[in-house]
Amino acid sequence: MSESNSEFVFENIQFDVRKTVIKKYVFITHYSENNINALRTSDKKIRFYLSQELYTLIQKLIRFGFIDKLQSRPKIIPAQYPQRIDGVEITAYKNDDSLYGSLAFLINSSSKSIFYCHSFTNKGAHSKRLKNWKKVIRQNQPSSFYLDAKMYTNNSHPIISETGIQKQFSKFISHVSADAPAKVLFSPLSPERLAKYNETAREHDRIILWQKEYAELLNFFFPDDEFLTSLSDGQNLAIIQQGDPKLVIIDAENNYIDPMLRPVTAANYPTKITPLITPIDDNSLLQLKRDLKIEQIIFW
Repeated sequence: MSESNSEFVFENIQFDVRKTVIKKYVFITHYSENNINALRTSDKKIRFYLSQELYTLIQKLIRFGFIDKLQSRPKIIPAQYPQRIDGVEITAYKNDDSLYGSLAFLINSSSKSIFYCHSFTNKGAHSKRLKNWKKVIRQNQPSSFYLDAKMYTNNSHPIISETGIQKQFSKFISHVSADAPAKVLFSPLSPERLAKYNETAREHDRIILWQKEYAELLNFFFPDDEFLTSLSDGQNLAIIQQGDPKLVIIDAENNYIDPMLRPVTAANYPTKITPLITPIDDNSLLQLKRDLKIEQIIFW
C-alpha cells in the first residue's frame, strides 16, 4: 500500500482518485467529484476502469447536459469475473452506496490479498449486493478490509433508508395543499430513486413536472414510465414543480430537498453530493469484524 498524496494504491494500481492520478491503472469505484474530474482531464494514456452501470450513467449525464465531456475513455470491468491487470488479479463486485453503479474489489497478488470498498449503506435498495461481497470476504479471508476514512465516526447516527426517503416524501406531499406551489430539488445521480419519487407522487394523485434533462435521463432508464415536463391544454392536475438545481436552492416551506443534497449549493451542483452511507462507530466496527470473520478493518 502507498500513502503518497493520500491515494489508495496496490502495487501499480490506483483505486479512486482523492486528489490526483499517480498510477497508470485507475479503478473508479463510485461517483465523486474527484473521480469525475480525473476522467474529464487525465491523460488518455491512463487506463480507467469502472462498472457498466456507472459508465452508462456518466454517458447519459454528458448526453443530457449535466456534466462536461470526458478526456479519457474508460473501460468497463465486469462484475464477479477475475481480471488480471499488471500482474494483479482483481475481481469487482456490485456495491450499494446510495448512488448508482458503485463497486467493491477483491485484490490478489502473489504476496497479498485485500478487499477494498470505498463506502456502503446498509439501508439502500440493493442489500443483496452487500450480502454478496461480505460472503466473498468470509470465504476468501483477505488480510485486510479497507474502507474510506469518512465512514468511521465516534458518534454514530442513523441514516434514512430508501424506503424511509419515499415515506418522507409521501408525508411531505400529504401536508401540502393541492393548490400550493410545491417544489422539489433532486439529484440526477440515483435514477432509481427519482423513478420512485415519480411513482410516490402519482400514488398521491400528484404529478411531478420534471426539468427537461431529468425527464430525458429517466426516460432512458425507465422507458415504460411517464415523466412529464408540462401539462397538456385542458389538464387540471395537482402538480409538484421540480426546481432547476443549477439556478436555485430550495429551502422554504412547501418545498422538498432530497436528503443527499442538504449541503449542496447551486454553484457546484450536481457533483457536490453526500451519499447516504452507513456511519461506523467502535461498536458497529466490532460487529462488522465478527460478521466478516476478519481481524483487520482499515479506514483509509
